[in-house]
Amino acid sequence: MKRTLTLLSLLLPFAGAFAQEYASTVNVSQPVTAGAVREEKAVEHLMASGTVERGATARYTAGLSVTLQPGFVARAGSVFQATIGPINSRPSAEPGTTLTVRAFPNPFETTTTIEYNLPEAIRVAHTLTDATGQIIRRSDGQQVELAGIHRSPLNLSQLPVGVYLYRVETGNASKILRLVKK
Repeated sequence: MKRTLTLLSLLLPFAGAFAQEYASTVNVSQPVTAGAVREEKAVEHLMASGTVERGATARYTAGLSVTLQPGFVARAGSVFQATIGPINSRPSAEPGTTLTVRAFPNPFETTTTIEYNLPEAIRVAHTLTDATGQIIRRSDGQQVELAGIHRSPLNLSQLPVGVYLYRVETGNASKILRLVKK
């Protein structure tokens, strides 16, 4: 039986400011032995199936989900923490060679603007979901967009106050923004 932790962290809106390079999805199966401290992060999903032994510390953080697979055990006397919060990949060393995305204003009341910079002409898909992962709006990603800066205004006045995730995805990159409607 899978247990998915869906904790939503509203307390870390700027945690990605000093981002490192993290994979989109991480699978953790190695045990964390006594005295060890392991911190694992994934931009989107983290799946754990190992054991956190007594006297060990494990902290798992992912942008969308932390899933504890069958066989996962955090023994008594261990420290285990799973958090859902913003995790961003480090940009490339060469400016202008990666997909960048931002939203302004954010938080917003009725409308916000999504701004993204494409390093090359490429197909782009856009997905808006609520905090539980329900898709609210999605583009098919079949249209090729030119390299450069693009701005898309979003009127979200019909949605209730809350947290939403906006994903911009190209063939080789994906960025997720957390949008806060106040």
